[in-house]
Amino acid sequence: MKPFTIISETIEYQDRDRLFVMKAKLITPVGKQVEWGYSKMKEAVVVLPIDNEGNVYLKKEWRLNRKDFVWELPSGWVEEKNPTKSDIREAANRELQEEIGVKAHDLVHLTSFYPTNHMSSQFHIFLAKGLMASSLEGDEHEHLEVDKLTFDQAFKLVTQQTPTAQVLIAFLLTKQNMMLN
Repeated sequence: MKPFTIISETIEYQDRDRLFVMKAKLITPVGKQVEWGYSKMKEAVVVLPIDNEGNVYLKKEWRLNRKDFVWELPSGWVEEKNPTKSDIREAANRELQEEIGVKAHDLVHLTSFYPTNHMSSQFHIFLAKGLMASSLEGDEHEHLEVDKLTFDQAFKLVTQQTPTAQVLIAFLLTKQNMMLN
C-alpha cells in the first residue's frame, strides 16, 4: 500500500509545553489532499503501588473534567521531550514520591499504549513493588488524600466511579500478572 505524504504540520493550539493540537496537510495514497488533526502531549506514567500485604495505595484528587474528586492511581508527566526507558522509570518513581510518599524498589513495566489514534503520546503503566517511605514535594495545584486498601477494595472503588482507561488497564494487567505469578 502506498503511504500518505505529509505536506505540512502546524501547531493550532498550545497549552504551556504539555499539550499541542496539531493540524497536518496530507496527500492520500490516491493523490487527494486532506487535513487531519491530532493532539500531542508529553508522555505519561501511571503506577499501581502494591505493598507486601497486597494493599494498593490510591489518591483522591479533584479533576476539572469531572468537576469532582476522583480516586485514582499515582500518575504524571514524563518531563523529558524524547524520554529514554530510564527517564520513564524515574518519572514513575518521582510521581510515587510526590503523590503518596513512597518509592518502589521494583517497577514492573506492564504496558505502554497510545490512548487513541488521535494522540501521538504514549502512556506507560507500571506495577510498583518493594515500597519504602520516601517523599518529594508535590505539585502546588495538587491537594491529595491518600488511602491504602486491599486490591479488591481498591478495584471496586475506582470502577464504581467510572475509571479512566489508564487506571482500568493498570488494575486489569496487575490482576492478570498476580494470577500468573
